[in-house]
Amino acid sequence: MKRNVLMILNNHYTHDPRVTEEAESLVKHGYTVKVIAWDRKREYPTYEVINGVEIVRIRVPWFLDRLLPFEILKVPVWQVMAYKKAKELYETQKFQVVHVHDWPDLPVGVKLKQKIQNIRLIYDSHEIWNYMVFTNKLPEWIWEVVWRERAMLKYVDALITVGSGYKKYFLRYKGIIKLVLNAKRRKFPWKAPKTKPLTIVYIGGFNDFRCINELIKSICNSKFQVSLIIAGPNQKEYVNLFKDSENCGVNYLGYIPKSKVIPTTLTSSLVYYVFKCSNPLYKIGMPNKLFEAIATGRASLAGKDTASGNFVEEYKIGLAVTCSEDEILNALMYLIENPKLVIKFGRRAYSIGRKYNWENESKKLLQIYEDLLVGGYTHG
Repeated sequence: MKRNVLMILNNHYTHDPRVTEEAESLVKHGYTVKVIAWDRKREYPTYEVINGVEIVRIRVPWFLDRLLPFEILKVPVWQVMAYKKAKELYETQKFQVVHVHDWPDLPVGVKLKQKIQNIRLIYDSHEIWNYMVFTNKLPEWIWEVVWRERAMLKYVDALITVGSGYKKYFLRYKGIIKLVLNAKRRKFPWKAPKTKPLTIVYIGGFNDFRCINELIKSICNSKFQVSLIIAGPNQKEYVNLFKDSENCGVNYLGYIPKSKVIPTTLTSSLVYYVFKCSNPLYKIGMPNKLFEAIATGRASLAGKDTASGNFVEEYKIGLAVTCSEDEILNALMYLIENPKLVIKFGRRAYSIGRKYNWENESKKLLQIYEDLLVGGYTHG
């Protein structure tokens, strides 16, 4: 039986490591996968094939793109357009599974489930949108009116999420939750990092909860030489900060493609992801940077009292500190003065990669699909 999958994705696809890994893993195991993606910046081809995955991109009409000032206001437009495109694609490719990624895509999947008989709906929740958008400041009944997420879960055949904290959140509303972690492929044999100078890498977004300002102040106040490789979006405030800190050893690479994340991480001796535990999303999240550190065998500096920080401390693969300039600086000084510990943390991180790797996680994903299509799966 031919197995056709339609993914709905509210970004342009190429820079989303979780989705690309999932889609390519399915293709390698005989599935036909099409992705309807949202080209928010109007920069990508409307159609292309990447490693066997077909991507069909949608752009919000130009006048609405200019008229609506915030991305969240464009989401309903995206949902209508994605639904229409999905119905069009179904005429030529009778997909058996609709796999939606995060809340903006869920209404599209639910509507397709209601209109097309016998399709299976997978909800793959990478984020908790109430935490991400409102940082849990509104009463639960208000954000349910906004998102309608709980009401739509009854149509979902399989709910997948990325970590145990997310699973605990969704178990309040649905009986069975499947975990597929954001683990990475191990492509290289372990090689000890250079520790002189201590080289820190951070690849990701920038905001006050990610303690980037505190890191740079710590580096600039260090009595030892420290190098920081940093990559991420072109946000003026942060780009200016990085340029002003070049004399401290800060090297800003700009936005780098997914293919360069692991090679760039390999050039470091320490992966940085100190996030504030006061943000509910970061408190329970397991960021890509953790799994990049595991895949490359690099030590971690993580946020105290976050899920990722607790993981780092449990497995002894680095240190966990609060978002305090003094604590970050003290941790860096400790690692500089104990270079063998940096190597030990990295070796231990690589060793637990035998458990935490994409090869293992992809097996979980494939089993979810097998259960849905062959039978015997109870979605709860």
